[in-house]
Amino acid sequence: MKIEYNVDQEIEYTPERWQILKNLRTRAMRITEIFARHNIESLTFGSVARGDVKSTSDIDIVLLTKVPTFQVEVLLDEAKESIQAKKIVQATPNDVIKAHYDLDDEICLSVLLTDFTHHPYEFYYFGGAVTHAQMEKNERVPGIDKRLVLIQPTSKGHHEISVVDHPGQAANIIGISSEMVEQRIRVLTRRDKIGRTGIFLNQEIGLDENFEEKLAEIAASNQLVRRRVNL
Repeated sequence: MKIEYNVDQEIEYTPERWQILKNLRTRAMRITEIFARHNIESLTFGSVARGDVKSTSDIDIVLLTKVPTFQVEVLLDEAKESIQAKKIVQATPNDVIKAHYDLDDEICLSVLLTDFTHHPYEFYYFGGAVTHAQMEKNERVPGIDKRLVLIQPTSKGHHEISVVDHPGQAANIIGISSEMVEQRIRVLTRRDKIGRTGIFLNQEIGLDENFEEKLAEIAASNQLVRRRVNL
């Protein structure tokens, strides 16, 4: 997706687009409700939080508490949610390490395997993120998409402005640091010019394997991963 410059426009949603949003949020809430019942908070982030969805939109959810992954899997199994794939993911050697569960219907559930070192969860709020309670109230929130366009929800759809042209304004509207906005501008602008260069750790594990045990195995032979695990 190309970076957009000099954008300032109103987008009005069709009835079909509103229905897609409703369907995606209903599905997302089936997952977040599983954890809400056990006082485990979550964020649903990206276009489902902002509202600017399309028929191919995925559902991305992250748990806000470091929960043992065996407990996550017990809760998913009790709710009859099917796990299609499991991956250990780390964007760069300095980033948080996460367990990714791919569920039915293009849902990715992320669980923290290590702690954040700074700016907890700002990455998710950058793109727009809502809690289970906010979705129950049908709230949408502002966030920045991969074009570096700020999406501001309106009663008819949303308003778009270029973040490259207004980084400080975007940070204030979303409620995150200017440092995070500037860092994401650098990353996404570079990606726009040279393409995605891959992520540091993206290892699929067996459905019957334990995330924490597998991460310990990886850390034993990878100094960079070991350093991050021991922070």
